Amino acid sequence: MRLQNTLIISFISLILINFNSYSDELSDKNTACNAALNKGDFSSASKLADEVLKHDAKNREALVCEGRLLGAQGKYDEALVALNQAEELSQESFDRIIANMLIGNAYKAQQKYSDAIASYEKSLGIATADKNEKFIRANHNLIGEAHTQNKDLNAGLASYQAGFKLAMNDNERAESFELLAATYSALGQYDPAIEYQLKGVQMEQKSGTLDGVANANLVLGNIYMQAKDYANAEKTYTKMVQFSKDNGGAYYEAKSDYYLAQAKAAKGDSAGANTLIAEAKKIAKDIGASDLTAEFAAASK
Repeated sequence: MRLQNTLIISFISLILINFNSYSDELSDKNTACNAALNKGDFSSASKLADEVLKHDAKNREALVCEGRLLGAQGKYDEALVALNQAEELSQESFDRIIANMLIGNAYKAQQKYSDAIASYEKSLGIATADKNEKFIRANHNLIGEAHTQNKDLNAGLASYQAGFKLAMNDNERAESFELLAATYSALGQYDPAIEYQLKGVQMEQKSGTLDGVANANLVLGNIYMQAKDYANAEKTYTKMVQFSKDNGGAYYEAKSDYYLAQAKAAKGDSAGANTLIAEAKKIAKDIGASDLTAEFAAASK
């Protein structure tokens, strides 16, 4: 009997070892699936998700990766099927928060804003119950984005303001300031738009990347242009031309030259504007920035 019990225990242990090894293999494939997706390698991501789901059709992580992949490919209805399955299989609050955010993103991509907001609000409710301020803030911003895309700018503003109150560092404050600025600008309220964008620029300068600083300043110049404050627009773009030269940013130098040309043209300096436009086009061509070349050509028309 003792030998029989020993054999049974050994057999169970062997099953558990094999099971854990198998689970680890699926987990590795899920990690690889998300890594491939993040790099834009859709083919590898699809293959890995299929391999996991073939063995375990209710593998939550694989369903999330598959849903993200399908969404990235524009197959939103199929993405929602996978993501809703993942949400139903989610046990931990964090997993449910993420699943509902992804579901909201898929609806928003289809311009189904009411459904998107409902999904984000569900995620927000779970995050609030879990006292997860990072995702409370993220959901407020996502709700704000859905409202603004749906042209409900005041509702978007309220959501962005709620998100701003939970910003925990300079990067998050920069994001909130710039979201508020964009919404006020869309409402035609340029004074608060400029105020918030200036704060966003300050935060980007404190802790952002060079790209972040450049983009924030270019947006500031654009708001000045919308407000018909051409003097400050010209000053901002001139500063950006020098900033780009000092930091080896030919791409942003071209953009700044082109926008500075618009400010000069608005002030009646056609000769100065034409010189800058020619310079912007030359830089864009020299660095092979086809997106800028297309943007300049479209604006010229």
